[in-house]
Amino acid sequence: TDVEKTILKELYNNLDERDKMIVGLRYGLYGRTEKTQKEIADMMNISQSYISRLEKKILDRLKKDFVKTQHLPD
Repeated sequence: TDVEKTILKELYNNLDERDKMIVGLRYGLYGRTEKTQKEIADMMNISQSYISRLEKKILDRLKKDFVKTQHLPD
């Protein structure tokens, strides 16, 4: 729904710049070209396995924060 999209956009905007860049590039958000973990790792000069761990951590946090928003009273 539009409400969910707005919430997700807000949660994304609350991420730090590094995390925003990783998620934005990985999923092709905001006009970015979708990239593989390896491509992002090469751009950031870190290992692909570290990008994988970061991506998982970021997505877990977004999911947890999104679920929290669903339990707020109207």
